[in-house]
Amino acid sequence: MGKQKKAIAEVLAHKHILVCGNNLNALSIIRSLGEVGIRPIVIVLESNAIHLVEKSKYVGKVIHVPSFKESFQILLSYKDAQCKPFVYTSDDNHQSLLDMNYEELKDYFYFFNAGEKGRTTYFMDKDKICLAAQKCGFDIANGEVLLRGQMPQNLRYPVITKTLNPCDYGWKRDVGIYYSADELAKAYTEMVSQRLLVEEYIEKKNELSMQGFSIDGGKIVYLPFKRQYFRFTKTSYGSYCYYYTNKDEALTEKITQLIRKIGFSGNFEIEFIEKPDGGLVFLEINFRHALSNYASTIGGVNLPYEWAKATLRHSLEGLVPTRDYFTALFETKDYANFVKTGQISKLKWLKDFLNADSYYLWNRLDMRPVVAFYLGKAKRKLRHQSKEDEI
Repeated sequence: MGKQKKAIAEVLAHKHILVCGNNLNALSIIRSLGEVGIRPIVIVLESNAIHLVEKSKYVGKVIHVPSFKESFQILLSYKDAQCKPFVYTSDDNHQSLLDMNYEELKDYFYFFNAGEKGRTTYFMDKDKICLAAQKCGFDIANGEVLLRGQMPQNLRYPVITKTLNPCDYGWKRDVGIYYSADELAKAYTEMVSQRLLVEEYIEKKNELSMQGFSIDGGKIVYLPFKRQYFRFTKTSYGSYCYYYTNKDEALTEKITQLIRKIGFSGNFEIEFIEKPDGGLVFLEINFRHALSNYASTIGGVNLPYEWAKATLRHSLEGLVPTRDYFTALFETKDYANFVKTGQISKLKWLKDFLNADSYYLWNRLDMRPVVAFYLGKAKRKLRHQSKEDEI
């Protein structure tokens, strides 16, 4: 048996379980695992989201649950001390759920963790992870942790507001840029977060993120690619990006130092702002799979599978990307952010779509989720129109 076939057989001997919401991130993990022959068990939280994960041809078994509590109970029914199942997470809430139950899981599963209960949840706090990054030599933005309504005392405007923890309700809606104290005070009246990180806004030349994995508490950290963007907005990451081989040994070493400080094992994403002078400002780490992880599979690095293999073998064993450069398009978000707002033409967008190497939704090998997405959008639009007609 060849080395690659032997490695796949070793990984396939274990169950693979995804605890997730019904979203594109979960779909990307399912597709990556499916392309090496793994059909994961999917424990999916019920919601009003369009059903995508169960439409994938790569799914093994789908279990719908009404709550995080039941997600955890179902997961425990698969515990196995002799042949530990691999557990993957697609969002911060599920990752925190596993983290806070570390002691109950550690002897029966391989899952993303930092070696003790609550440690990854602790570092999900943007202020705490920024302070840890600063100790490892990264530049961070000037900021203050404030209660909603409090005004910064030592910051220059403009400022950007962020929810401290991604598990909080307002983690997306309370992000904003404000150019004066009056603007910030008015915005506070519509926010929902109790505590926020308020930072001096940094004009960005681009954004930089890196996705990879760590094993054995940071003993080995693997970051195959850097990712940057063709276009982006002021308050959010871009939706049309390009990947290129990571050859930055100094940056990789600093990231490794930070991961070891945390003691993290698992897939993760680290994010930066690139300033006009080329310098990097640290933003955060996502201790889970990132939405765009599937693109790395196109580049020859199947991150969920490679993490599982490296976890079993405690080594990388010559893992080398097959592409030095490739692109990925978050087609639904990109169209909404740039075509509907008139920033680019439909023709320009279509050319970019046709030239992209990978996509967040579209996948010619797994089209049922694509059809389900657009049918679901159409049905929702019709229902909305019907309600308006009744009025």
